[in-house]
Amino acid sequence: MKNILALTKRNCLLFVRNKATFFFSLFSSLILIVLYFLFIAKLYSQGFNETAGLELSKNQINALIYTQMIMGVLVINSVSLSTSMFSIMAYDIEKGKTESFLITKLKGWQLLFSYLISAIIISFLINLLMFIISTIIIGIVTGFWLGAGAFFLVVCVMILTTLVSCAIMLLITTIARSSSAIGVINGIVGTVIGFLCGIYMPYSNLGTGAKYLASFIPFTHLTIWLKQIVLGNAFYQFAVPEEISSQMSDLWFSAGNIGFCGLNVPLWAMILLSCLFAVGCFILAYFLLRKRILTKKVKVKKIKKEA
Repeated sequence: MKNILALTKRNCLLFVRNKATFFFSLFSSLILIVLYFLFIAKLYSQGFNETAGLELSKNQINALIYTQMIMGVLVINSVSLSTSMFSIMAYDIEKGKTESFLITKLKGWQLLFSYLISAIIISFLINLLMFIISTIIIGIVTGFWLGAGAFFLVVCVMILTTLVSCAIMLLITTIARSSSAIGVINGIVGTVIGFLCGIYMPYSNLGTGAKYLASFIPFTHLTIWLKQIVLGNAFYQFAVPEEISSQMSDLWFSAGNIGFCGLNVPLWAMILLSCLFAVGCFILAYFLLRKRILTKKVKVKKIKKEA
């Protein structure tokens, strides 16, 4: 346990002490939030009352749009932040530091857990900070304050989202083993998730094909869950009828359950499958890293015998 804690501390300090990485991790999240507020939100607000058949105030409309958008930002952040953290692992693999660690009494699973835990801690804390800041800004600007129950439920789902993100990115890092490749993957994954998960624009604009593709991505179902929590709380506070709120969630905000590849699979089942997929990613990452380490040790032994 001491070994895991020591390496976890080391990984967290490396990230925090790297001022450029730490700054741009925060800055990129803030830029994404600002872009949502200034540009993408306008696409949702145009003709909102006429289409929805409601008479909501401008502040109420903005509250609905901003709140559900922030949930998408949190999902994208969980992926990008965990990717930034695993760049430390990629760098260690490139420089042969992982093999150096394992020359000691350190076990392979301990090394893997240290990278995973440090990524979870940093990703979740920065994402939580963004969520708190966004909630306060939305409350000040629109007068809508997320209920305490909904707020803490979102935090719980954020923990799960962080775990899933870190497990998937751990596997990708183990396969890629290159810090430069991880940077490229980060940019591609963020863009793909933004569109396919219904974050940048609703599925009503993307078509059924996008829904089918999105149903294979665990982050889609986590985004839907987060949106359902905050929208449900907002609809309750604004006294929106249930029939209208369900239609708005499905057609306007992409917050309705999309099942799996056209099949009507409940959201809880898709969340469970997403968690099982994350567990599978972690197990596969462990065996891949273990195989790499064992191969390296065999080569070292051969060199020693020849010497």
